[in-house]
Amino acid sequence: MQEIFQDMLLQACGFQAQFYDAMESRAEGQSLVVKCSYGSLDYSATRKTWCKLRGEICTPLVSTSYASHGYHNKVTSGRATIEDHTGNGTVTITMEKLQVRDSGVYCCALYYSPRTVYQLMTIKLDVSKVQEYDAVEGQSVSVQCPYHTQDYKQVKKAWCRSTVQNECVVLVNTDHRYLRYQNWAQKDRARIYDDTQKRIVTITMSNLQVDDAGVYWCVHYDPPSFYLICEVKLAVTKATTTSVVPVTSSTGHTSLVLSTTSAGVTPADSSLSSERVFIILGVVLGVLFILALIGLVILRTRKSKQLKTRGKWRIDGAYMAQLSLHWVPYFSFALTWSEFSPTA
Repeated sequence: MQEIFQDMLLQACGFQAQFYDAMESRAEGQSLVVKCSYGSLDYSATRKTWCKLRGEICTPLVSTSYASHGYHNKVTSGRATIEDHTGNGTVTITMEKLQVRDSGVYCCALYYSPRTVYQLMTIKLDVSKVQEYDAVEGQSVSVQCPYHTQDYKQVKKAWCRSTVQNECVVLVNTDHRYLRYQNWAQKDRARIYDDTQKRIVTITMSNLQVDDAGVYWCVHYDPPSFYLICEVKLAVTKATTTSVVPVTSSTGHTSLVLSTTSAGVTPADSSLSSERVFIILGVVLGVLFILALIGLVILRTRKSKQLKTRGKWRIDGAYMAQLSLHWVPYFSFALTWSEFSPTA
């Protein structure tokens, strides 16, 4: 049986690479777990390998092995681990901390020699870089996700939000209507546009809210299946507001300054707060006006009294001046008469 099997034109995975048994997509930092079956337990003692296709050669990344004390059915090399479950004829491969450079075509295979492998499963893996966006509440964000395969031009695209259970809730998606591909759609605050010529999907989310923060996926969408194009991490912070705040200085004078604070309130609360500020300012200004008016009255009263006192002295001085003018001629006449009168 083993010889017959080997005579079946044992081939490199590269010769059938265009036929994928599975297509997987991940974002950087995620893991890939693949299970492939070799069916017959007759091959439980045959080495297994996980190799990456480069040209027409499938280069082994990690393989089970034999040692002096027996078969090593679990082996780790770098970020890849292979485990052969000989009891049920299944091989499990795990790749951790995926990078963009890990994108490519892989084979899970029976391993006879470095140049002789027999494929059990061929997997196409795409690893995309995580895009990160920071936005402020009320703003819009536009995301571009390129895809590189012409075959996906007419495949529906979707924008979905990732959940804790690693599911994705579709927010908006393109669709096929009236026997043609509708490459754009809008739902609520999300809009998607698939430029099939440039092979770029553009998603726009408008009027962002703090609750919109999270992880999103742009995907090829074949309900209920998703094929990741790119992953986006979105952070949304509260907008800042400028308000008028009274500040009392060390001299006791009150001045108004502009203070930019985090808007922890809704627009309605902000409007109410502004109204309160203006009411307080109105009361303060009213009190200052009344105090200034009282001071003016007091000052006017004091001046009036001073003017009355000064006026009395002026009247007395004028009366004495008139008397002096009235009696001076008499005194002058008297002096003159005394000079010319004969002495006794």
